[in-house]
Order: sequence, then structure tokens, then C-alpha cells
Amino acid sequence: MSRATLKATLKRLVLGISNPLLARATLEHLCAIRMHELDTVLRLIERRGRLLEIGAGTGWQSRAMAHRGFDVSAIDLPTSNFVGQRIWNVQDYDGHTIPFPENTFDVVFSSNTLEHIPHVRAFQDEIRRVLKPDGVAIHVLPSVSWRFWTNLTHPLRYWTPPLAHGEHASNALSELFAFRRSTWLRLFSETGWHQHTHVKSWLFYTGCCVADRYLAIPTRERLSKYLGSACNIFVLMKELPTIGAKR
Repeated sequence: MSRATLKATLKRLVLGISNPLLARATLEHLCAIRMHELDTVLRLIERRGRLLEIGAGTGWQSRAMAHRGFDVSAIDLPTSNFVGQRIWNVQDYDGHTIPFPENTFDVVFSSNTLEHIPHVRAFQDEIRRVLKPDGVAIHVLPSVSWRFWTNLTHPLRYWTPPLAHGEHASNALSELFAFRRSTWLRLFSETGWHQHTHVKSWLFYTGCCVADRYLAIPTRERLSKYLGSACNIFVLMKELPTIGAKR
């Protein structure tokens, strides 16, 4: 048996085992995952008001938050992959200057966005500029667990080494360090934020759609206790509240 024939045979065997596990991604299941994360985020927000979503994509999370009582604005790049699929009024911007006056928003929210911003440190000044003095910034970010399990499952699906997901590491292995909770906390501290709280999303998933809809949300919640949570959620304050002041 030639090397090429052996490789093809092994590939067929592996795909026969892995294909049922690495199911094709469905938009319905992705929405279920994001809604679970969004519900966790909303429990962390103490009041309604003006909210800005950065990197809004199609805008469906913005729409969901508007339905929950927020006055929502949304921005994203004109080069976004979701420009033609928008279901909400997502405003284009240049990726550097947020197109709103200072002290505009009570909440600034992003979901799996900061890791894709090369100038993420400088961008913190823009977020702080448009946030009211007593406002909060909430960021959902991929975890080390997400990177680890994505690294393991990527070759099974694509037969290629995994690539870096974001803009802050040169490869998928070094992203294990870039996605550490301590790495993000250090960045937030060094750029002037006050940490209010940090929670895990308590949901297991990877970037390679492990079982997709075949693993329901409750099952993914249970798996996260053993395999790790796919995301960390950071709640940051622009200024510390005055003692005795009501938020």
C-alpha cells in the first residue's frame, strides 16, 4: 500500500468517526449559545439605559437587548462578514473612533470582539470616552478552555493545524496565554478600568462545532464543569461609585 493510499484510508476512517461528532454548524444552535451568554450578561447589568454594542455583526443581539428594555445603538466595520445579513440598524465605523459624543452610554457591550481589535489598548480610551462616568463596560471573551479544545478538534475537521483566532498572538498555541483571564485583567487594569466582577459563561463549546445541536444547552452547561467554560465575561467600571451613592 502506497503512502498516499494509506493516508487516504486513514482519513476516511477518521472522518467516519469524527463527522458525527464534528457536525456542521447551524445558525439556530449558534443563536442558542449566544442567547445563553446574553442572558448571563443581562443578569449582571443593574439598570437599563443607553447601550452600545461594538462589533454587532447581524445585530440580533442588539435587537434582543432592545426587546429587554435598552435604548440600543450598534456599530461594526463596513467589511464585516455580516453586512448583508443585518437585521438591526448597525452603523458602520472605522474601527478606531466610536461615532458618538463622550458620556453617551450607560453600558458598552461586546461579544467575542476585543480579541479581533489589533489596537485594543488604545481602543479602551474610546470606550471610556463614550461611557458615562457611572457606566459599565461588559465584554464576553473566549477562554483558554475554548482555545484548548478548538486546537484539539480543528485537525479532525480540517486536517490542518489550527490558526490564531484573534489579533493578539502569533499562533494558536500562544493564544492559550493570550486568552487567559489574568491577561485580560492586566490589560483592563493598565488601561484605567476598575473591575466590578468576572464570571464564566458556564457553557462548553469549541470553534469547530463539536456535536453542534446534538449537545443541547443544558448538556453543554454540565460539560463546562469538567471541560471548562468557553467564555469569560468581564464587567468593568469607568469610575468607582461614591460610597452611599445609588447606581
